[in-house]
Parts: sequence; structure tokens; C-alpha cells
Amino acid sequence: MLSSSLPTISSVAIDDLRPHEEYDRQILYEIALSLQTERVVRDPIIVDASSLMILDGTHRYWALRRMGCLSAPVAMYDYASSSIGVSRWDRCIASPAIFLPNRKIRVEYSNEMEALAAIMDRKASLAIIGLSGSQLLVEEGFEIHRAYSLLSELETELRAKGCGISYATEEDSFLRLKKGEFSWVIVPPAIKKDEALEAALSGRLFPIKSTRHIIPSRPINLRIPIGWLMDPPETVNSKLQDLLSRLSFRRVRAGAILGGRRYEEEVYIGEPSNP
Repeated sequence: MLSSSLPTISSVAIDDLRPHEEYDRQILYEIALSLQTERVVRDPIIVDASSLMILDGTHRYWALRRMGCLSAPVAMYDYASSSIGVSRWDRCIASPAIFLPNRKIRVEYSNEMEALAAIMDRKASLAIIGLSGSQLLVEEGFEIHRAYSLLSELETELRAKGCGISYATEEDSFLRLKKGEFSWVIVPPAIKKDEALEAALSGRLFPIKSTRHIIPSRPINLRIPIGWLMDPPETVNSKLQDLLSRLSFRRVRAGAILGGRRYEEEVYIGEPSNP
């Protein structure tokens, strides 16, 4: 039985969904392989109900498209609601040195607090923060897509030199830096909701891991058969609603680690109802 706290869960035509981020080929391959092996979609794609912009689940979307699905399971939210937050992903770098891309940028040296303030105020495109000091990468005239293009170039340069890169929330990245788990944190500016929506509607996509959406009452573990999704939404929806009616949802508090992922919001785990 669906909890009153949960969003509308439905299926929509996959062609109607609008990503605002690009995809990574390796991640896409791994997710597609997992879907083909399990033959179920565990979690719905999180979307804005009005525009059908994808808030979370971009790689699932691309994987389902490549598998020939006509429909995709979605959980619909009002993106304008203050209950939905949007933040950033920090890049954690395991390298003693940072290699800057071949681009016209100004490097300013700073301390951690000043660097974070400059990023928040959009006075710099990126901040590179280490235990021994911080650097600001400044381009002439801030523009959010150029800032993330610079970030993408920097990541590509670092990977080409064999540097390890992982992603973390603001809180986790600095805790891990202080523990000595890596050498640097690259801090990009947080993308605003209207900027994410403009990217989705225009098709001028941001790189992967550009936005981190905090979604209230997130439903997971629905286990929707992929075979259903080969049909149009009007055929899928009756089956999906029947499946949902046979699930009970267990609420798990914010901060839980499930399947190797830490959820910053409370989640509702779908489980078979007792007969």
C-alpha cells in the first residue's frame, strides 16, 4: 500500500523525459549490464512533474532507451517546491599535484574559507582546496556552463595522468580530506534550479555529477519488470499500479547507507506486503 508521503509513481513515454546532465560510458555500461542481468528496474527515475526533467536517474534513463524501452517508471515531484534541494558534488583527488588544463585562466591563492566564499558568490569558476592551501581558478566573466566545462577538462587531464577521482558531498569531502584519504578537493559552484531546467529544455547538458538533488520521501526498491517497459505507458500503468498496491513501504531515516549509497533524505523501501 502506498504511503500518503510518497510522490506520484507512474510510467511515462521514455521519449518525453529530459536529462540535464550527460552520461559516462563506463557507468552506462555497468548499469545497462545490471538491468539486463536482473531484468527489473529497482528504483524509479526521479523527475519534475511539469517538465519531466530528470532529477536523478540519468544513466538508468539512457540504459532503458538503449534497451529499446518505450516507457520508463518515474516518481514525480514539484521541482519548484522548497522541499527539493539542489547542491553540488565535490571532486576528491588522489594526487600530490594538480595539473591545470591549457586554458586562459587566472589562478589566485587563498585560504579554505575565502575560497568557499568565492565559489558561493560565483567570483571564481572552481576552488581547489588542500590541507596546505587553496587555489581559485578565475575566468573572465562567470558563466555556469563554462565553469563546468573547465571542471570537465580538469578531470580529463587528471585522469589522463593516472590520478584517482571520486565524488563526495560537501560534508564528506572535507571530512575525508582531513583524514588524509586524498590530497585535494575540487569545489565547483552549485547549479541553480533554473539553470538545470534551462539545460534540460535547451539540450545544452551539464557534465555528469553536476547536480545533487535532495529529494523528500524517495521511493526505492520497486523492482519493475523491464519486459513491461517495452510497451507504451498506457499499457504499463495498470500493471505498475497493481504492483504498487501489493507493496508496503518501510521508512528509513535520512543519512542511511543503502546499497553502498548514502541518502541525505528519508527513503521509503518497497517490500512485498504480507498476504
